[in-house]
Amino acid sequence: MRVLVVQLSVLVWLGLLGCGNPALELVPTVVLITLDTTRADHLGCYGYARNTSPNLDAFAREAVVYERAIAPATWTLPSHASLFTGKLTASHGAQYDPDGALRLRSAIEGPESWEAYRARTIARTERTLAERLREAGYATGAVVGGVWLKAAFGLDRGFDDYDDDGIGTVNGRLAEDVTDRAVEWLKQTAGPRFLFLNYFDPHSPFEPPDDFAWRFVAPDAPEGGARVIGSYDGEIAYMDHHLGRFFQALRDAGLYDDALIVVTADHGELLGEHGEMGHGRVPYQEVVHIPLIVKMPGPGGPTGRNAEWVQLNDVFPLILQSLGLEVPDDIQGEAPPRTDRPVVVESRTVPPWTREGEWLALIEGETKFLWNRRGRHALFDLSVDPQEQRNLASQNRQSVSSMRRRLERYLASLPPPGAQAAPRALDPETRQALENLGYLE
Repeated sequence: MRVLVVQLSVLVWLGLLGCGNPALELVPTVVLITLDTTRADHLGCYGYARNTSPNLDAFAREAVVYERAIAPATWTLPSHASLFTGKLTASHGAQYDPDGALRLRSAIEGPESWEAYRARTIARTERTLAERLREAGYATGAVVGGVWLKAAFGLDRGFDDYDDDGIGTVNGRLAEDVTDRAVEWLKQTAGPRFLFLNYFDPHSPFEPPDDFAWRFVAPDAPEGGARVIGSYDGEIAYMDHHLGRFFQALRDAGLYDDALIVVTADHGELLGEHGEMGHGRVPYQEVVHIPLIVKMPGPGGPTGRNAEWVQLNDVFPLILQSLGLEVPDDIQGEAPPRTDRPVVVESRTVPPWTREGEWLALIEGETKFLWNRRGRHALFDLSVDPQEQRNLASQNRQSVSSMRRRLERYLASLPPPGAQAAPRALDPETRQALENLGYLE
C-alpha cells in the first residue's frame, strides 16, 4: 500500500504542475546530479549501517526514494547517454564500438591491438535533455568531475556552459571543486535554470582526502577487502559532505524549496563480490543497483519510498513530464509508474576490456537473467538470493530460453541509433586522464 500511495501522490503532483501545458510557468530551478560509481547499498537511505551519507539521507527524507533503480549499462558513457536521451544503449549508440568514430589510438601512440579502443558518442540526430530544456527557456549549465564526461565524448550537447576543467588525475575532479563551481554558476545565472552535476569521487582508486580517509578503516589495516571497502565508504562520505554544501547553497539562495532535484548514479562497483573488483563487465546487482531520489518542486511534495523497478532512462521523461514538457514517443524510458517497459542492462564490451564477451540482463519480477555472448548465461531469484550466489540456469532451461527470446526480440525491436556524431580530438588532459584511470594501457 505504501508504494501505491507514493505512486498516486506523484501522479497527482504532476497533475498540479500542469503536465502537458506549454503555457505553464517554468519551474525556476532544475538540478540533476549523478554520483559516479555509487552503489545504492552503501548509502544510509538505502539501509547501509555506516554513516556514509548524512546529507543525502536528509535530502531523501524530503523526496521519493526509488528502492529498485537499475542502471541500463555498466559504465559511465552509455549510462549518462541513457540519462540524457531516455534511450537504451542499443538506440542511443554511445558505447564501445570497434567501428566507433572516436578512435583513441589516433590520439595516443600504441600497438595495433589498440585499434579496438573505439567508442561512439550519442547519435547526432538525438535531442538531449539539456537541448530540450534550453529550447523551453532554461539556462543550461554543467559541472562535471569524471573523464567520460569530458566534452570530447559528446555529452555536452545542449549546455550553454559546460565546465569540464581539471580532470587529468586518477581522482578526477574533487567534489569540493565541483560544488564550488556549481555555486558560482548559480550566482551568475538568472531566471529558470537547469544545472547538471557529476561527482566522481567514489570511482577508483579509492583515496579519500585525509579528513575522510580513516573514518571507516584503521590506518594500519592490512591491504585487502576491509581496507578497500572502508576507503570506498570514505570517498562517499567526502562526496556527501560537499553535496551537503551544495544543498545548503541552494537554501541560502532561496532556490531549494521550489527546485526539482534528482540525485542518481551511473553505476555501482564490485568490491570483492563474485571474486571481482570494479565495473564495466558483468551486470551484477552491485554494479547496476543505483540510487534514484527525486524531490518535486514546491512545498508539500510527495515523499516516501517506491519499490517498483525503474531505470536511469526513466529520468528523462520524468523530468520532462514534471515540467509540463512534451515527452517524445521514440524513447525506452517512462516516467514512473512504469507499465510495460522491460528492465534491461547492456554491457557491450570489446576484447581489450574483457575476453568474456558481451553481457546483457533482463529483470522480470524477482527473476534476473544474464545473457553472455560466450554462453555463460545465469538465472537468479532475487527474492531469496539478492547477492546472486546461486545460478539456477541449469535447473530452469525453459525459463532461460524464454527470457532469452524475449530479451532478443525486445532489443531487436528498438530503433537503431542514428548516424554517429563527428569525432572530436582528445585534448592532452583527457588522454592523460584515460591512461591514469586504466582505460588505456
